[in-house]
Amino acid sequence: MSLRRSCYVSPGRSSASRFDTIKKREESRVLLLGCGAVGAVVARHLAASSLVRTIVAADMDPERSKALARVVSPRKVRPLRLDLREEGALATAARGSSLIVNAAHPKFNLPVMKAALETTADYLDLAGGGKDQLALHGKWRRAGRSALLGMGEDPGLSNVFARHAADALDEVTTVRIRDGETARSEVYPVVLLFSPEVFIEETLAPAIVFEGGRWKKLPPFRGREDFPFPPPVGAVPVYHVSHEEVETLPRFLPKRPRYVDFKLALLPDTVRWLRWLKRVRWNRPKVREAILSLIPPPGALAGRISGHAAILVEVTGRRDGVAATHTVWTALDHARARRHGATATSWITGTSAAVGSLLLLDHEVPPGVVVPEQLDPASVFARLKGRDIEIRERVTRIRRLS
Repeated sequence: MSLRRSCYVSPGRSSASRFDTIKKREESRVLLLGCGAVGAVVARHLAASSLVRTIVAADMDPERSKALARVVSPRKVRPLRLDLREEGALATAARGSSLIVNAAHPKFNLPVMKAALETTADYLDLAGGGKDQLALHGKWRRAGRSALLGMGEDPGLSNVFARHAADALDEVTTVRIRDGETARSEVYPVVLLFSPEVFIEETLAPAIVFEGGRWKKLPPFRGREDFPFPPPVGAVPVYHVSHEEVETLPRFLPKRPRYVDFKLALLPDTVRWLRWLKRVRWNRPKVREAILSLIPPPGALAGRISGHAAILVEVTGRRDGVAATHTVWTALDHARARRHGATATSWITGTSAAVGSLLLLDHEVPPGVVVPEQLDPASVFARLKGRDIEIRERVTRIRRLS
C-alpha cells in the first residue's frame, strides 16, 4: 500500500524553550563568504529578512562581490574584497558579525570557524563537517553559540529528510541518499553545477559506505545503478561517492541505521571525462589550473542549461511491527530556477543554507557544533514554504495478510 501525505512532522523537544531567556537578535550583521552561484542565492533570501540589517558580501574577486550587491540590494549588501588565506583580514571582517555564512571552498571551513568562535558570531557552512570541526563542539557550547555544519542541499536538506523519515519509524534499517541531475547544455561540453574543484575531488576519491557498524571505503565509480527518481526526473545512473551524510547520520540520527550510502548522478560522458582526468593526474598544479580554467563557473549556467536537479532520501525500517519505507524528495527544473537568476542546484542549495541561517539568527539551533539531522525538520520545512522548493513524501508499508 502506498500513500502520500504532507511533510509536517510534530516537533519533538523544542529547542526554542531552551533559549527563552535570550533576547532575539534584531537587524543582525551577516558576513557572507563567497559570492558565487550559491552565495548569491543565500544573499537574496537574507536581504529579504527583517532579521538582517547588513550583509557584508566578501569574495576574493571584488567585481563578483560588487555585482552581487548591485543585483540583490545596494542598500543592504556591502561588497568586500577578502582573501581567506589572509588570517588578519578574515579576523577584521568577522568583527561585529552576528553570523558568518561560509559559502567558500570547504578547505577554509576550519579557519573560518575558529575566527567565528573568537568573535561573537554564530557559524554556518555548506560542506565539510569533518572530525576537526566536530571536535570543537565543547568550545562552542561553552561559548553559548552555534555552528551549523553542512547546511546546503546535500549535505543539509538530505540530512533533514533522513531525520524526518526516521522520526516516523520505530527502528531504522537503511538510509539511501540519491542526488539526481539531468543538466545538459548546448553551449558547454562539461556542465558542473557546484564548485568544479570540489566535484572532481569528491568523485575521484574513494567512496564511503556505512555497513555492519563500520565505515568502508570503495574505489571510485562503484555501485552503479539506474535509480528511478520520481517524474519528471526519471531513471538516472548514480554511483557511490564519499559524502558527509554517510559519516554523520550513523552518529547523530536518534535511531541508528545499519546501512547508509550516498550516490551521485553521473552521466556517461561525465564518467568518461572524470576517468580521463584521473589518468592525466589532474591534481598536478599546472594541469589542475588549466582544467579548471576551461570549466564555466556554476554562476554562469543560469538560463543556459536544461534538465532537473533532485535530492531523494529513502529510509527503510519498521513501524508498529510492520516493514515500512519513507521516501522524501524534492526536484526543480533548471528552466524554472532561471526566474531566480539561478540553476536549480544553486537555488536548492542556497535556499537551504539561508533557512539554516534564519534558524541561527532566531536562536532555533542549540549551542555547540550541530549537523542538520539534529535540527527539527518541521522548523526547516516551515521556513522553506514560499521559497519555490516543493518537498514530497511517499510512504510504503508492507503487511502480511495470510
